[in-house]
Amino acid sequence: MTDQDNRPDNGLVRIIFWILTVPFLAAAGAFAAANHQPLTLKLWPFPFEAEVPVYAAVLGAFFLGLLASALWFWTAGLRDRLARRRQARREQALALETARLRRELAASRQGRPDGAQPDDGKAHRLIAAGGGE
Repeated sequence: MTDQDNRPDNGLVRIIFWILTVPFLAAAGAFAAANHQPLTLKLWPFPFEAEVPVYAAVLGAFFLGLLASALWFWTAGLRDRLARRRQARREQALALETARLRRELAASRQGRPDGAQPDDGKAHRLIAAGGGE
């Protein structure tokens, strides 16, 4: 079973996204239309002031918080994503090594007329280590 087997249907996710997004955007638009009065923001400790509409200050703070939380969760999952990537590279390297060893084993068996294994015990050690079948 893969990770995609546990995920909900992509179409369902899109529907839920739009069901949540449209009312939020409508509410944000209504808020912006109702709160267009100017607001003076002092950017302490700097000697700057900015005059912006109330809705811009509120919605700007909301989107800055959204951006900060997205960055937080992205960095929180970074360790797991890197571990999965390392594991995938390790699995690929092991698969290549297994294929190489199987080719070597098949080649050594072909060199003997009866197909018997060589007497050096290398194949037995490989199987005992869990690399064979």
